[in-house]
Amino acid sequence: MKRLTAICALFLLAAAPAHAKNINASGAVRTDLLSRALDAQKMHANETKDTGRLVIVDYSRHSKDERLFVVNLESGDVTAYRAAHGRGSDMDHDGYLDRFSDEPGSSASPEGALVIAEQYRGKHGLSLRLDGLDETGKSSRDRAIVIHAADYAEPDFLSRFGKLGRSNGCIVFSKADLKRFLADVPKGTLMFVSR
Repeated sequence: MKRLTAICALFLLAAAPAHAKNINASGAVRTDLLSRALDAQKMHANETKDTGRLVIVDYSRHSKDERLFVVNLESGDVTAYRAAHGRGSDMDHDGYLDRFSDEPGSSASPEGALVIAEQYRGKHGLSLRLDGLDETGKSSRDRAIVIHAADYAEPDFLSRFGKLGRSNGCIVFSKADLKRFLADVPKGTLMFVSR
C-alpha cells in the first residue's frame, strides 16, 4: 500500500510545472500536501503574484517540529520553520492542531489557501496581514489572522515546555525566524494551510 501511495504521489507531482519537480528532494514536505498546495496555487493564480515562492503549513506535525515550509519554486530549495497555531485549534494544549475554524471568536487557525498581504506594525511589532482565498479562511482579515512573532514561539519557551504556545489563530514565529521569513517571502505569495 505504501508503495502504491508513493507511486500515485509521484504521478501527481509529475504533473506539476517543471520548476516544481525537484521541490521535495529533501522529503521535507509531504508529497500529497505539496501537490494540493500546487493545485491551490494554480486555482488562485489571478489572486496571487508569481513570486517564485510557495508557503506550506503542515499542521499535522507537533508544534515543537518545523512545520511551515517556504518553497523556492525556481531552485527547489525548502526552508523550514516552527510556527504556532491557534488556541481554539488545540483546546487540550498538547501541541497538535485538532481542528480548523474560520468562525469569529473561535481563536482557531483557518485552513486552505491564503495570500500574504501588506506588512504593518501592531502590538507584536512588524506583522503581515493574510487574506483568505477559500471559504475555509475567507474571514481571516476580519478576524485579524496574521503572521507575527511572540515570546511563546521562541526557542527558550520550547525548551522549557516542549511545545510552542498558542495564538488566537495567527501563524506565529520566533523573532529571528520572522525576520528571515520577511526577507524571503514577498507580498502576494500564496500560503497553503492544512494537515
